Amino acid sequence: MATPGQATVKAAHRNHLNKQIALDRRELSIAELRQIAEKYAKMIQSSPDAITLRTLPERRYVEVNESFTRLTGYAAEEVIGKTPAELNLFVEQATRAATLRTLQRKGQVHAEEFKFRTKSGEIRYGQVSAVRMELNGEPFMLSITHDITNVKRAEEAVRQSEADLRSLVRDAPYGIYHVDVDGRLLQVNPSLQKMLGYESEAELLRCNMTMDVYCDPSTRLRLVNEYWNKPDFRELEAKWKRKDGRIIDVRLTGRTVQDDGGRLAYFEVFAEDVTERRSLERQFLQAQKMDAIGRLAGGIAHDFNNLLAVILGHSEILREQSGEQLKLHKSAEAINRAAERAAGLTMQLLALSRKQVIEPKIVDVNAAIVEMEKMARRVIREDIKLAMKLEPKVGRIKVDPGQLDQVLMNLVVNARDAMPQGGDLVLHTANAEFDELYVKQHLGTSAGEYVMLAVSDTGTGMDAATLSHAFEPFFTTKEKGKGTGLGLSTVYGIVKQAGGHIVPYSEPRQGTTMKIYFPRVEGDNAAETSTKVAQAIPRGTEGILVVEDETALRELTYSVLGESGYQVFEAAGLEEALKIIGENGKKISLLLTDVVMPGTGGRELASRLKALQPGLRVMFMSGYADEVIAHNGAFSEGSVLIQKPFTRRGLLSKVREVLDS
Repeated sequence: MATPGQATVKAAHRNHLNKQIALDRRELSIAELRQIAEKYAKMIQSSPDAITLRTLPERRYVEVNESFTRLTGYAAEEVIGKTPAELNLFVEQATRAATLRTLQRKGQVHAEEFKFRTKSGEIRYGQVSAVRMELNGEPFMLSITHDITNVKRAEEAVRQSEADLRSLVRDAPYGIYHVDVDGRLLQVNPSLQKMLGYESEAELLRCNMTMDVYCDPSTRLRLVNEYWNKPDFRELEAKWKRKDGRIIDVRLTGRTVQDDGGRLAYFEVFAEDVTERRSLERQFLQAQKMDAIGRLAGGIAHDFNNLLAVILGHSEILREQSGEQLKLHKSAEAINRAAERAAGLTMQLLALSRKQVIEPKIVDVNAAIVEMEKMARRVIREDIKLAMKLEPKVGRIKVDPGQLDQVLMNLVVNARDAMPQGGDLVLHTANAEFDELYVKQHLGTSAGEYVMLAVSDTGTGMDAATLSHAFEPFFTTKEKGKGTGLGLSTVYGIVKQAGGHIVPYSEPRQGTTMKIYFPRVEGDNAAETSTKVAQAIPRGTEGILVVEDETALRELTYSVLGESGYQVFEAAGLEEALKIIGENGKKISLLLTDVVMPGTGGRELASRLKALQPGLRVMFMSGYADEVIAHNGAFSEGSVLIQKPFTRRGLLSKVREVLDS
């Protein structure tokens, strides 16, 4: 048993040992900590991300790693002790201030994006995560920033590409759409909406292509069956119907799109409205056909004239030598009369072929009409009222006077025969001008000054099919034995030979107007014309509603008025016009409407719209003479009419005149 002294010594020894062990342990912990600190320092310096330590709330840099200097372009000594604001580092200060407030409130921020400026001025993108911490009782902010510049630029490129693609689709001049096998529209662009005449893309998306757009649903079914298992299709043509019922020709090009399972998902289609192009092609084919017929007629007439000369000569000899032989004399006279009639036909064929020998002279059209008035009155019946509407200062033309008489008489006779129950016959002259817009719409015409000669009747009229054959030789709607079918063919040939242009206007039960345009030659009115051209074209800002069933003319009129400052609305018929004035409450100062349209005519349309807007001014446009329109009850006295075809200057001047009246 130990004595008290020994126990004290042992206790002191134990304390000494414990202190030594604690000291050894302390020394071990410092070494380990030093190693750990060195390891983490290496990790921080070698990190690809920028790591910084900043004071709070001043945000002065205390430590930065090498990635920070590489990323920003600043050396460490350039930033230590400074704030980001002093370095003008952050592009959007407000965003960084919001990040700091989040850090103060929550103690950390995670993966927040920001833009920063390098020493050289380059703008780059970063993604920062940070924590609030204390060292020796002082607050600091430790942040790690990952460079996402390349990612952001790639995303921006993708977004720009998508935006460009969307813009390309929306601004494309062609209709673009996605449609499934059953005809449901999945996506459409504004051009398709405009092409089909719908108010919005949403309204069009409610339609079914098979039932609502294709004129013949079986056509689409046939195309689907033929192309659903092919990768693409090109330049297919079909007939579509617009919302207003008008038929248009379209050309389709597209491809099939499959789903993930390899099944057909939808068709992607580009649609081009080729209605106007097809119209010009038909005009071109008609012109080619007439030229071919003319060449054939000219060749036949030339050779046939030689044969007729022989027949006529020998018939004269037979008639002279027949003497007292009455029977032989009558036969010779019959041969002579038949040959003379045949010679008359060949003259008409030569006129059609434009190979007739002519003597063109400067002609006053008004004087020529006045001179032949008596002859015209002898040709027509008493139940037909002949009126002449001759512009006093009409220009002069260069034409064979005999041929001009032939043109007038042929048109007068045709007008007479089209009015078996009587009616009005109007001979009309006026100065006219073809501008580039008109020439673009009418194949074979040239811009310039013209003199118009029109013959109008209130007769039976012609449908579109008949009108398309009107100028063909031997085509006639008259009873057998009452016409050769060469009247209008002769007119066509004479007009073309004189460098002119003929435009027919006709519809069943609406009468017919034949407008002939001869090039105007230099004469008494040259100075007047120059002054007219020099005058400023009137403009305005009023609202104008254009109602015309012919799309090409409606769009042309819309464009001309819009370019002159007017607020223009367009409609193809009564339904659309009522919607513009009634439902939408558009303020319209002037209604510009065609007189003769399918369904509701211009007069009834004007009456309906004026009931909705009493102060509405009305101006009619038509290819028919105003006397003919009045005869059919479509035009009241005092109404304002502009004759088709009109020029840009003529339209704008008349519109301004009506608005200012």
